[in-house]
Amino acid sequence: MTNFDPRLMNKQFDPHNRYSIPYFWGTLGIVYNDKFVKPGSLQHWNQLWSPKYKNNIMLVDSARDVLGFALASNGQSMNTTNLKTLEAAKDKLDRLSPNVKAIVADEIKMYMAENEAAVAVDWSGEASEMMANNRHLHYVVPSEGSNLWFDNLVIPKTAKHYKAIYAFLNFMMQPKNAAQNAKYVGYATPNKAAQQLLPASVRNDRQFYPDAKTMAHLQIYQNLSPEMVGKYNDLYLEFKMHH
Repeated sequence: MTNFDPRLMNKQFDPHNRYSIPYFWGTLGIVYNDKFVKPGSLQHWNQLWSPKYKNNIMLVDSARDVLGFALASNGQSMNTTNLKTLEAAKDKLDRLSPNVKAIVADEIKMYMAENEAAVAVDWSGEASEMMANNRHLHYVVPSEGSNLWFDNLVIPKTAKHYKAIYAFLNFMMQPKNAAQNAKYVGYATPNKAAQQLLPASVRNDRQFYPDAKTMAHLQIYQNLSPEMVGKYNDLYLEFKMHH
């Protein structure tokens, strides 16, 4: 475990990584196409509300993420359980509606790669796939705050072949294997030793390995009560219907 970036370990969902090992990690952010958006001009959530993006933004279809960036744009926690704060974020999203071209799932990657919209809100892993198919696309993590997500490796308690499992995990954690995997998949690796083996253009890419200031403002989604999850989903559904 010494190879891992300490900033990505010992998180509240698994203190001391007793149950999980980070496999890949990433963020929620803004993808823009430099055919339609001046490079460097779109850096913050609040800029999405600009009239210049009328009917030109695609959102990934996810209640926590869409309400999350609206909360972050108001300087609020992406895990808020305060109903007034949540409703204020939803009201703000309603004002974004004229700019929203579509709310879509996996096909957002294809649409953005085919220049169908100027801007998208999506996860860094998806952004990396889009960018591999269109050199005009760029990814930005707003420094004021966003989501930090993990893909984790865990061992189910019903597992039987522990020797093979640990051999596989140790194999995947070896820096050269982790680096090869990250290069192939295009997601960010939490393995610091592996990062050093990646091409400089990848390991120094602030789109996928954000600077310390941005990292300090990233928030991990916490498990909310079923009632609260229901509230997020209801407000999100209202926004989609409004759109």
